[in-house]
Amino acid sequence: MDLVTQTIVNHIEQTDVTNREDLLSVARIAFLDYLASLAPAETEQAVQDLARFIETNGENVSKADKALYYGFASHYLDFDIIGSLINPAHRTQGWHSTGTVGVIGAAAAIGALRGLHGESLAQLLSLAATQSAGMFFQSGTDGKPLHAGLAARNGVWAYELLQHTSLKTSTKPFDPERGWFKIIGKTTVTSNDIASRWLAPGQLIDPGLWMKVHPYCSAAICGAEAAEVVAHRLYTSSSYVSKHNYLSPDTEEQDQCRLCTTPNFSLWDEIDRVTVHFPPGADAALRYTSPTTGREGQFSIEYIVYQVLAYGAVQDELFKIDIIDSSIRDYMSRIERVYDLPKVSQTERITKVTVILKNGDTFTETVNNPKGSPNNPLTMEDIRIKLGLTLKADQIDRIIEAFTHTDEVEPFLQTLRKEGVLHV
Repeated sequence: MDLVTQTIVNHIEQTDVTNREDLLSVARIAFLDYLASLAPAETEQAVQDLARFIETNGENVSKADKALYYGFASHYLDFDIIGSLINPAHRTQGWHSTGTVGVIGAAAAIGALRGLHGESLAQLLSLAATQSAGMFFQSGTDGKPLHAGLAARNGVWAYELLQHTSLKTSTKPFDPERGWFKIIGKTTVTSNDIASRWLAPGQLIDPGLWMKVHPYCSAAICGAEAAEVVAHRLYTSSSYVSKHNYLSPDTEEQDQCRLCTTPNFSLWDEIDRVTVHFPPGADAALRYTSPTTGREGQFSIEYIVYQVLAYGAVQDELFKIDIIDSSIRDYMSRIERVYDLPKVSQTERITKVTVILKNGDTFTETVNNPKGSPNNPLTMEDIRIKLGLTLKADQIDRIIEAFTHTDEVEPFLQTLRKEGVLHV
């Protein structure tokens, strides 16, 4: 076993987070967000098709196939979290870390839950690492959420294979000269790099989790919120109110309510052009400037900003349409991307939206800590609302009760340790 692999194995074996309430509190929110993302996806056609495909064996569905289903379903609406070990170069090269890093993370979690040690754990990580894949050209298609399913399935399958066969694998998956970091990330990682980063303080806290309330790429969160602020400001501007004979609302809540419910409401009749400002390269994941389907629109800042300025808020159902109308693409053609914001670290995001009206008035807003970001996280009430999209109130109460009290979490973890994989 090489020194880097040995260091990773040692840290997995020795890690005990039972006294890290800072990590556990975030992890509870993250798991509840996972459930809130999973439930609405189970009505999607592609998710149901996969369920039927893997259920052809009836009661004999394997743990690996169940992991595939739940990984795919939970990521299908793109309500995910982000984490990075070797970015930004990894992402720039076209990899999707949910697939590449995710399978190793899945294997590490299973190994820890099942109490693997030494070379057994190294071989599990090795078999997971050799299945590491996931390419970002799949964004805008069902291939992208499938990366999460494949990562989960391959992690489980690797464990099952090593437990029930005599197969042996390399115990040097992270060798600095020829190992995973070198091949996939084109970088050299030493044992000191691993030791200095391990749970210091932990990626759940730094860089933290990004959680979404709408099913679009997280790279658009700042731009969407900035567009919402601009839309509300424009809608209540004196020129707009007087032109349309509206009474000014007494409160922001009344404004937002009216904005989203006004029949045939659209600011586009007043808008000349829109500019979305990014730091250099910060929009790489938003690869579609003129999407033709709602699925592609999940990865288009143009489509998301169009929705906000047309309806006052993002409309989730518009990400399900098969063909985006040409009239909508005409509106999107008025939206331009520029890269005039200062470069930020890979853990930060910032976007500015500028709207110029036909009468020359200009409205602009910059957002760098949107709702759902590490510095402005979703609250338990936000998660409750998200769960409420598909679950009943009593179901939500039971779920939240189980994950906000330590004495309820431990029995769940014991079940996990016995099963070796979630949901089985």
